[in-house]
Amino acid sequence: MPVVGWFHFPLADPVTENFIAETYDKAEENHWDFIKIMTNGNYMPIAYGADYDWSIDPTSWDGPFFTHPIESAEDAANLPALDARKGILAREVRIARAIKEHYAGVKPVIATLFDPLSWVQELTTPMDPRGVLALLETDPDALEGAVKAIAQTNRNFLERLITEAHVDGVFFATKFSRNTILTDAQHDRFVMPYIQQANDQLAGRTWFNLLHIHGDSQLRFDDLLQFDSFNALNWESEAPVDGAHSIAEVRAKTDKVLVAGIDQHHDFLLSRREVKSKIARRLESALEQNAGGPFIFGPGCSMPLYVESSRFNGIYGAAHEAGLRG
Repeated sequence: MPVVGWFHFPLADPVTENFIAETYDKAEENHWDFIKIMTNGNYMPIAYGADYDWSIDPTSWDGPFFTHPIESAEDAANLPALDARKGILAREVRIARAIKEHYAGVKPVIATLFDPLSWVQELTTPMDPRGVLALLETDPDALEGAVKAIAQTNRNFLERLITEAHVDGVFFATKFSRNTILTDAQHDRFVMPYIQQANDQLAGRTWFNLLHIHGDSQLRFDDLLQFDSFNALNWESEAPVDGAHSIAEVRAKTDKVLVAGIDQHHDFLLSRREVKSKIARRLESALEQNAGGPFIFGPGCSMPLYVESSRFNGIYGAAHEAGLRG
């Protein structure tokens, strides 16, 4: 049974060679069966000219911003599309190509992208939807202009990831596909068409594409299951909140590959013995709920940097002890 995990390497982010080496080391150390390239989550704001410093804190991937590419409705309306052959986007293509060449024929390699509305969030108020929600209220047409520009940037970037880096697929994240954050009409206008664009661009050109539905509850699975190019789903199946979506619930809706089973926020905070026992119970529960469907045991999002990364080996360890891995 495949297992996977992913987390950031903030101190390696600024230097390409260090980032690539860290990717190899952590994947091998933890026996992960596909490689989700853990690109710094701020690469798109940097590409758009944000004044930003790389993190120097090993427990936090997110460095400080001093300016943001979108600070007004006018900025949003006039946002340009970017050429992926230049700047940090070109660097990310080079990184993806090197990692793909290293793992070719051994492990699938997938690049990380967000849908355009999620990128607008990162260009305005990073990791906080208030900037997007303010534009929705005051100038939705300006917001749509920004979304369309970033959609073209995404297309440009994805094309080079496919044709130059030869990635096996993408980890495509949507942060606004929750019933509690957008209305149906807003989701249909600002999210769905752009996931459809990515779906169409990927069709027949990549073979392992993972749609990450970000958030811990009230997710729009019924809207998002229609995208055929995304043959795998990832979400926080073990979030300890009301309205979370269990593996059993999602398995009843689809025969796609499910990548789930671990609460990355809490499961690794226990003692080493307790972590081992907890992950083993998570695996047993996940397999029972999954009922024999295609499944990869892994977290619902990026794993924490404030615990020793050696604990993440417990994902593989649980599968090995259950007789599901050599």
